[in-house]
Amino acid sequence: MLMYRIADPGPGFKIENLPHAAVGQPSDQPIEHMRIREEKGIRPGGFGLLTVRASVDELLYNEKRNEVVFVKYL
Repeated sequence: MLMYRIADPGPGFKIENLPHAAVGQPSDQPIEHMRIREEKGIRPGGFGLLTVRASVDELLYNEKRNEVVFVKYL
């Protein structure tokens, strides 16, 4: 298994407060975040968390969501 831990001293985040990210969109509107990013003048993107979820076997956050552990079983 591969395991990575990433910690950030910041305040953390809530998925529901990320309208500019693909991971925060309903399944019937998978690219709605692109419109929001364009309105805010943010560069294209917003697929980071969604890509990570699809790439690892486990994604574990602490309560504040400012620390994460990625696990990939080999």
